[in-house]
Amino acid sequence: MSEYKNRFDRAYQDTVGYFTETKFLKTNSIELAKFLNDNKVLSDGMNIFEIGSAGCRNLKFIHDLNSSVNLFANDLYEDASRKNMHESVKEKVNFIEMDTLSMFEKDKNLILGDNKIDLLLSSDHLMHIDKKSVISILEHICTKWKPTYIALRELVSKSGEEINRQYPRLHHDYEKGLSNHYDLISERECSNRPDWYKLSLYKVKS
Repeated sequence: MSEYKNRFDRAYQDTVGYFTETKFLKTNSIELAKFLNDNKVLSDGMNIFEIGSAGCRNLKFIHDLNSSVNLFANDLYEDASRKNMHESVKEKVNFIEMDTLSMFEKDKNLILGDNKIDLLLSSDHLMHIDKKSVISILEHICTKWKPTYIALRELVSKSGEEINRQYPRLHHDYEKGLSNHYDLISERECSNRPDWYKLSLYKVKS
């Protein structure tokens, strides 16, 4: 279990799900979906897994661009997450109720079985997890799940790190954690705090 897990209760999902009143969060999701579409990642029948998805706000906007994708997600509380999902994806998301580190420590793909993960997505999620746990999560992603693509919208500047807030915000070295197995193929600035956040797309090495 990651160090800060108990700081996130069910009520947190109300603040970050699809129905959030924080407008820039929806802007973040729209930018992420467009980034994936512009890089021609989205295709019919692909399997997309979002870790720490909350109310699957990101998956909703991806689904708006291609409704033929298969959606998978995890987070701490399925009931709170589904409560905050848009109707268009609520019945389409295959959901596992488990924190991300514990899910990977099970050392198996709990939902997809032998099916391939085409895209693994993390948006404002890994930044809430302690550094030791993220090192372990990235290792599991690279060596066990091996998705074709990894898309990140995460904190990339140490200046934005703040560990002692209720919902901690941590900077991680994603390039170090992924570069042995993945190539960085595209990056884009985020409109919200571009000094802190960036969109990054990785593809598994051939």
